[in-house]
Amino acid sequence: MRLPWDRFQILALASAIGAFALTVAGGVVTQTESGTGCPDWPLCNGQVVPDFSIPAVGIEWTHRTIAAVEGVLVLITTIFAWRDRRSERRILFTAVASLILVIVQAGLGAAVVFTATENKPLVVLHLSVAAAFFAFAVVTAVLAFVLPRPAIGHLGAEPSNPAAGPDGNP
Repeated sequence: MRLPWDRFQILALASAIGAFALTVAGGVVTQTESGTGCPDWPLCNGQVVPDFSIPAVGIEWTHRTIAAVEGVLVLITTIFAWRDRRSERRILFTAVASLILVIVQAGLGAAVVFTATENKPLVVLHLSVAAAFFAFAVVTAVLAFVLPRPAIGHLGAEPSNPAAGPDGNP
């Protein structure tokens, strides 16, 4: 059985859903004041998997874990945007922007942790970049479904015309 969606569409949709989950998890961290549950970064209380006896630790660790998984997912999505959709600049732009923003977001998250959430402008910047990242992830997914898919050749690469000259014309 063949899926009606190609791999890039699936990855872009998964990245957008992951961006939503990450945004919700960040909101839970903020609303429960769990930002200092893990006072160090990238570890949590000096451990990869900390003791979850304090709820704030579990909430903050979950947010970081979702962020790590989402970062890898966005990286893979960007690689496949380049591999499968590089001829569509709008998709390539939004996928690369998502990757850049998720990296910046991770750095801002670390900075927020290092300031023990006391630097409120930094917290607001972290939230603002999160909103921009979410928007770019959603736009990438929408474009993946709205714009026409390229013709697929061998192993998912765009077909080439061996008789074409340097300008692409035969």
